[in-house]
Order: sequence, then structure tokens, then C-alpha cells
Amino acid sequence: MTGQHGENRSIRGFAPRPHLGAAAHRRALGEHLRRCRTGIGMTGKAAARHIGTSGPTVSRLEKGERTESAGQHATALLRLCGVTDHQELFHAQLIAAQGEEPDAWEAYGNSIARWVQPLLALEPAAQRIMAYEPQLVPGWLQTSEYAQLVIRAGFPDLPQADVEARARARTNRLSMFHRDQDPPAMVAIMDEDVLRRPVGSPGVLYRQIQHLIQLLKSDLRHRISLHVAPLSMGMTGAVGHPIVHLRFADALLSDFVYLEQSEGARCVEGEGEAERYLSRITTLSGMANPAALTLTQLEDRLDELDTGRQ
Repeated sequence: MTGQHGENRSIRGFAPRPHLGAAAHRRALGEHLRRCRTGIGMTGKAAARHIGTSGPTVSRLEKGERTESAGQHATALLRLCGVTDHQELFHAQLIAAQGEEPDAWEAYGNSIARWVQPLLALEPAAQRIMAYEPQLVPGWLQTSEYAQLVIRAGFPDLPQADVEARARARTNRLSMFHRDQDPPAMVAIMDEDVLRRPVGSPGVLYRQIQHLIQLLKSDLRHRISLHVAPLSMGMTGAVGHPIVHLRFADALLSDFVYLEQSEGARCVEGEGEAERYLSRITTLSGMANPAALTLTQLEDRLDELDTGRQ
């Protein structure tokens, strides 16, 4: 490789890994290309002109969005930035090829809501997931029947096939934590009210709590930390909407925050605002009951439900 800061601009530190998902590869390559371009002091528009494409194409490529001929444009941009090492260029092409694979949510077709697609696409690459859920059991930990009832309540006109597909997409996310290679760790906080809020028949909540107990007794207890925020926290820790914060091991991938609303979501990336939401979740986890007490709290709630059924 030639040119300024050549070694600092190597992409070979990011190894193609299919289990991280296509979106992570697109974003890592895009960020690498952006750093290379800005490193030589060239605008995106000027770079596009030199490599024979449009400014919007370079912009989409650097943002990690899907573009046609991504590998070709990536290597052209790298050469423009002074990269001549054939291994470096070949590695970039490998990452671009992996980025052209389907994202995780695409296995479920068009049933997946547009606003949740970025989260489902990126979370397989996370090193750590931090999540706060004020109303429901966190999605990764839901049973299929619980998930279907929740989705149906939010979208009463949704076809049943789409409800089932969204529920599968939600519950199948748990498989990430079973991976042998690069499994994420998760810290999840849910309000105590979740354990008392009816969802369908009483048996649905009962079986959901059983499922949580089984998870916390399994090997996943080393990867999933579940906190329950007590009612005594009151308005001090009140946050009215779910928050998910993703942190990645690779320096080319910036923090990602997903803020869910009733019929949509807002995504936040990078420093600044993302750090603010991380601080908020960290504060909530500190105010909530320690994760070591969650299993006992779940078992006590199950006993209460057993008593009520007698």
C-alpha cells in the first residue's frame, strides 16, 4: 500500500464473518472508504467523478447502504486513495461480496416492518446489547405465543401469516447467544409491571415466566443479564419507550441506538447522542434490582400465579 497513513487505512483488521450479517460488512467497508477518502482530503463528489460514478453512489457506499457494483466501486476508490496492495484490494472485495448477501430480516420476507429492519440487520454483529423495555418482556426473550399476542395487539389488521413471521423473527434472535463464534452479551432491563401485565389468557404470562426461568438456568445465564426495575423506582428512572444500544467489537462499526415508538422507530448512530442513551440505560440498570436477584423474583411471581390458579 502507498500513500499517506497507509497502514492506518488497512481493512484487513476486519475479517469477513458471515454470522455477523451483511449489514455489518457493508458498514465496515463504508466507514473504511470514508476514512481513506477524507484522509487524502477529497470530497465525495470529487471522488465519484474520478472513479466514474455519482456522488450519491459514493455517499450510499460510505454509509453502508446497498449499491450496485459495490466491490468495483470500493476498489476503485481505494486505488484513488493510494492503495496498491493486491491483498488489501482483494480483502475489500471479499467484504463487499459478503455485504451483498441478504440481511437477517430478509428471511422473513416483506412481513418485517421497515423501521425494525436496521436493528435486525445489525444486531448479529454486536459485541454487547443493552436494552430497556418498560412495557413488555424484551423481544429476544419472548415466547412465540407471547410475541404473537403482543404483535396482534399493536397491529390488529395485520394478516396472521405476517404476525407469525414477525414473531419468528423476534424469538429466533435468541439463537445469536448460542453461537460458538462471537456470541453477543446482553444486559436487559424490564419494569416490574411486565410480570403482572396480562397478555392474553393467564397461562400465556405463566409460560412466559417459565421460559425466562429456564433461560436464566441455562448456559445462557453467562451471556444474558436480566434486571427487573422495581415499582419503587417511580418516576426517577422513567423512560416511556424501549431503547436498544448496540456496541461492536470492530472499530469500523460505530454504536447504534434503536428507539422504538408505537408505529415506528428512530435510529441513532455514532458518538454524542448514542452515548447519551447508553448512559441512560446504564443508569437504569444501576437503579434496577441486581441481575442476581431476578431468578428468585421470577420464581416468586410464578408461585403467586400458581396460588391464584388454585
